[in-house]
Amino acid sequence: MAVESAPQPPARATIGTLLRNPNYLSIWVLGSLTGFIRWFQLLAFGVYAFEITGSPILVAIVPILWGLPLALFGPVIGGIADRVDRKLLLSGSIAMVLCVATAMAIMSYTGSLTIIHIFAASVLSGLFWATDMPVRRRLLGDVAGAALATAMSFDAATNSATRMLGPLLGGVMLQLVGITGVFILSALVYGTGLLLIILARLPGPSMRGTQTALIQDLIAGVRFVLGNWELRRVLAVTIVFNVWGFPFTAMIPILGKVQLGLGPLQVGLLSSLEGFGAFVGSIAVALYATQPNFGRIFLWGAGLYLAMICYLGVMSFVAGGPYHSFVAAALALTVMGLAGACFATMQSTLTYLGAEPQYRSRVFGVLALCIGTGPIGFMNVGWMAEAHGVPFALVIIAVEGLFVFLLLWIYGVLSR
Repeated sequence: MAVESAPQPPARATIGTLLRNPNYLSIWVLGSLTGFIRWFQLLAFGVYAFEITGSPILVAIVPILWGLPLALFGPVIGGIADRVDRKLLLSGSIAMVLCVATAMAIMSYTGSLTIIHIFAASVLSGLFWATDMPVRRRLLGDVAGAALATAMSFDAATNSATRMLGPLLGGVMLQLVGITGVFILSALVYGTGLLLIILARLPGPSMRGTQTALIQDLIAGVRFVLGNWELRRVLAVTIVFNVWGFPFTAMIPILGKVQLGLGPLQVGLLSSLEGFGAFVGSIAVALYATQPNFGRIFLWGAGLYLAMICYLGVMSFVAGGPYHSFVAAALALTVMGLAGACFATMQSTLTYLGAEPQYRSRVFGVLALCIGTGPIGFMNVGWMAEAHGVPFALVIIAVEGLFVFLLLWIYGVLSR
């Protein structure tokens, strides 16, 4: 086996040094553009789906379909990424969603766009997103060299910024130019990303031969993960966070409008604060985190996120008016964003550090599978909110998640 090397920045590289590395810059800009389009489209798809169907259930299906390919194809994509040129694989996946956006723009312009087309675009967009962990982030680590933590933290900070800007601009774009404009802008962004990757010089495949079958490679990757305590910890906490933590974000608009009595402007601002906190937290991790503390940052971030969900659920039971509620919820969501940034940044960093080079794409594929458990959490919190109300649902999912954390600690998964 041979690994094709790429230019690496010096050991004490800063963010400025990384951005002067054209290969890192290309991958980072691609992540920024596609991350923006992800949140941009999720909002636009949801709003448009409600406009043409009037069904909240059908609207809730959109993010579920986005997450489904992560669970179904994440490990497979990771195995393929070890066997083929990752630049070719990434270019092909971008070309696919470029064609999807172009076709959707044409159907929207001609008036033939239906909810089935929205669902199909969601699945295909999710399939592209399933390549992010095993392909793009793997390449990001390869070209960052010794500046791995800084590179991953800065990438996570950028993703948090897209979570602030994407939904806001998606709503504005949908109102001004309609769903056709949304797809046209998506196609332009994907086209730009494709050009960036074509022009970049990126590492080749880590496996030169194909002596073993793909299924054997996948099994070998899973065995490697199961035999590595640090990776088992990362993947276990990832499942907990995606089943009981992150799905909370779907309840923010309902929490603000229905439970806390906030106006539309306050609800919109409230929805952006979790992303704002995540952006600030990711920058702080990039500047100050040291490798001996990576594991603690990861665990405390996930645990604090769940605790703040519980706090918000309790607060919505005893809220003392819209302005008091807004201030308390705003502070809580900002803290949640900081905690989520600690989790997300260290998730990629610890996975890359814990996996041997020949297994990294496959391990990132397994990580994508764990992230793909998110639809279970969205269904869980949605069902409980429908049956028992949002405050009860938030308290229950937080307590469930913290209880699983306790079990993982008792059984030695979180600490040796």
